[in-house]
Amino acid sequence: MKKLYILSFLFFVVFCAAAQPGKQAALWLKKAQLQEGQGLTPQAIVSYNKAIALNKNLDSAYIKLALLYARITQPDSAVTVLKKAVKHKPSFTAAYLLMGNIYRDNMQKYDEAIGSYLEALKTDSTNTLTIYGVAWCYNAKKEYHEAIKYALKALDIDNNYKPAYNELGHAYRQLGAFDECINALKQRLAVSYNDLPMLYIGYCYMELKKKDDAYNTYEELKKHNDNMAGALKKKLDAASW
Repeated sequence: MKKLYILSFLFFVVFCAAAQPGKQAALWLKKAQLQEGQGLTPQAIVSYNKAIALNKNLDSAYIKLALLYARITQPDSAVTVLKKAVKHKPSFTAAYLLMGNIYRDNMQKYDEAIGSYLEALKTDSTNTLTIYGVAWCYNAKKEYHEAIKYALKALDIDNNYKPAYNELGHAYRQLGAFDECINALKQRLAVSYNDLPMLYIGYCYMELKKKDDAYNTYEELKKHNDNMAGALKKKLDAASW
């Protein structure tokens, strides 16, 4: 079995040597994907790097390599790969988005994450996931007014995008702006109904000690979503009015 593996690898090396650089890169990319699928992460990293060295236009290789580095807790290496990718291709939106995610989730470098997301928005201005990422980071930085601005931008694109409602509700709550939150959420509900803003409206009424309004919100929510209505009812029953 070992001899067979050695012979196969030697054949691969000879074949690569005889092929043109573009074909060599494709072979290394395929090998990297196979190794990754087999759980051979160090070997896959080497192969992805070889593929990129031979062909700097392999977008998927940059992304897969960065994800592997992030998976083995080497976020600095992941960012380095992605910076090379966007240097070669300044309009590489997916690379900027992934860089933002790594800065945010793996490194807690929120300013750098925001910068990466904003670069991604230059070429894809309607990507709600990217806009949500900016809002999330501003909430993490406790810059709640900026978080609200970007959460609303995401909702202007997709009024039912629930992650944006989470960031919007969090920011308003941290500001103690419960009336403002209710007004903003009611405006979104006028565009299209969504259970999540209705739940947040109920929570805001509780914060404002508006018992009747809170219970009326519960009754309305119960018509649409039993689970969310139950969550609100649980808090209502436990409240000391």
